Amino acid sequence: MLMFNKNTLLTGAVMATVLGISFSSCKKDNDDPIVPTPRSKTYELKGTTGDDKDKKIGTVTLKENLADTGNSVIVVLNLDKNTKDAEYNVYLIKGTIAAPTTDTIFRPKDLEKKAISFKGTGAALTHTVVDKINTIKLYQPNNVRTEIKFKYDDVLALSSFLKVATATGTETLAIGSFGK
Repeated sequence: MLMFNKNTLLTGAVMATVLGISFSSCKKDNDDPIVPTPRSKTYELKGTTGDDKDKKIGTVTLKENLADTGNSVIVVLNLDKNTKDAEYNVYLIKGTIAAPTTDTIFRPKDLEKKAISFKGTGAALTHTVVDKINTIKLYQPNNVRTEIKFKYDDVLALSSFLKVATATGTETLAIGSFGK
C-alpha cells in the first residue's frame, strides 16, 4: 500500500507539471492590435500647352489618414515643373475634363483652405493641398453650398478632376482626373 501511495503522488506531480506547461504554452504572446495600413491612390497630371501638352508633369495623391478618428484624407500635389514666383491656384471640379459641371469642390476663394494656392519654385515641388479633412463644401450655381463627405472612399467614388492654373486664370499648368 505504501508503494501505491508513492506512485500516485509521483504520478500526480508529473501530471500537474505537464498540465501547467501545456496551459502556459497556450497563452498568446501577441497582444498588440493589428494596425491597418493607410490606403493611397495617385493620379497623373498632364500639361496643357506647348511642349508639355498631354505629357505627364506631375501627380496628385490621395492618402487615407487612419491616425485621425474621423478617417480624414490628405491630398498632396507633386509637380515636376512650374514657373518660379508664379502664383498658382488648385481647383477640384466635379465632372470630367471633357464634361465638367459647374460644381466646384474647392477653389482659391475658400478662406479656410489657403493651402490651395501656392507660389512656384521653378523646380519640382511637393505641396499639400488639403490636410486632415473629412468633409468639404461643394459650390454649386447661384452660390449654393452643400457640405459633402470627403473621406477616402467618398473621394474615390467622386467623379472629378484637379486643375492647377495661374492665379490670373490665364494659363492652366496641369490637369488630371481625380476620383473615379
